[in-house]
Amino acid sequence: MNWFRKGADGKFLWPGYGENVRVLKWILERVEGRGAAQETPIGYVPAKNGLTLDGLKISDEEVNELLRVDTEDWEMELEDSKQFFGKFGERLPRQIREEHEKLARRFQRVVTA
Repeated sequence: MNWFRKGADGKFLWPGYGENVRVLKWILERVEGRGAAQETPIGYVPAKNGLTLDGLKISDEEVNELLRVDTEDWEMELEDSKQFFGKFGERLPRQIREEHEKLARRFQRVVTA
């Protein structure tokens, strides 16, 4: 979920602040094996029905946009993080490098599918 994604009007889609507890609730539900999720290249994100949205003035379209994983955005992010990690050279823990490579491969499968 991209808490900082903006709509066509330039305003944040997610209300933020106290409403962030809704996402934290979903995380705890996932830990307990109950939270509805959708698998994406970046991992699991809340399924559309996974978040408690009672009382929020948020449309289905806005929820879909919040939960969308944008391949183009992530391609830029992957390149930026690769450059950043490169600054550490051999000091970068192997596990971080490996996770970054796995993430890049997951996106590569999405792009070629």
